[in-house]
Amino acid sequence: LERVENGQLKRLIVNMPPRHGKSELVSVNFPAWCMGINKDRSIIAASYGADLATDFGRKVRNIMDNPEYKLLFNTRLAEDAKAKGNWSTQGRGEYNAVGVGGAITGKGGAIGIIDDPVKNREEADSEVVSERIWDWYKSTLRTRLTPDGAIVIVMTRWRDNDLVGRILEEQKLSSGESWEVITLPAIAEEPDEHRKVGEPLWADYYTLDNLNNTKL
Repeated sequence: LERVENGQLKRLIVNMPPRHGKSELVSVNFPAWCMGINKDRSIIAASYGADLATDFGRKVRNIMDNPEYKLLFNTRLAEDAKAKGNWSTQGRGEYNAVGVGGAITGKGGAIGIIDDPVKNREEADSEVVSERIWDWYKSTLRTRLTPDGAIVIVMTRWRDNDLVGRILEEQKLSSGESWEVITLPAIAEEPDEHRKVGEPLWADYYTLDNLNNTKL
């Protein structure tokens, strides 16, 4: 995420299971950190519902209004930053929350964050919903980013033909955008420096027995 902020990485996908802290990291702490470093940074944050996206905005705003935050960063909220999902810094920075499928007319951003564009398996399995999300991503979110804007997508994968699947398929067929993908399965499928095959991602909270009992 630091590479996203400093311009080294323009396209990032993070795939993680539900309830493992991905939203806290990407949709709450990351925007607060970005705007702390640069008071002119503008962010568009989207999730499957406007209420959830707005709640992320409230949490980011509350972090930035915390006295401890103000000891670390010089960025301050604008005096009229009262709305939970749409507010500004004392610079040119803006935070705009939107539900996937919603309008972003008149808004722009240097970083677009999409956090779980679908809310459940039923939506994930719907071809109509899948097409709606894809159309919104291509025709709305992408058009509101600055020319050098970055995109971070964090989501739980439900099917091959979801938003991430379609993006990666497009990448195969095109010589255009290159995406970096970080995949952290609930149960390790390959060994790495932190886990052996079969070990849970968050063993202190989601034990292997718990994960196996909830596996589809």
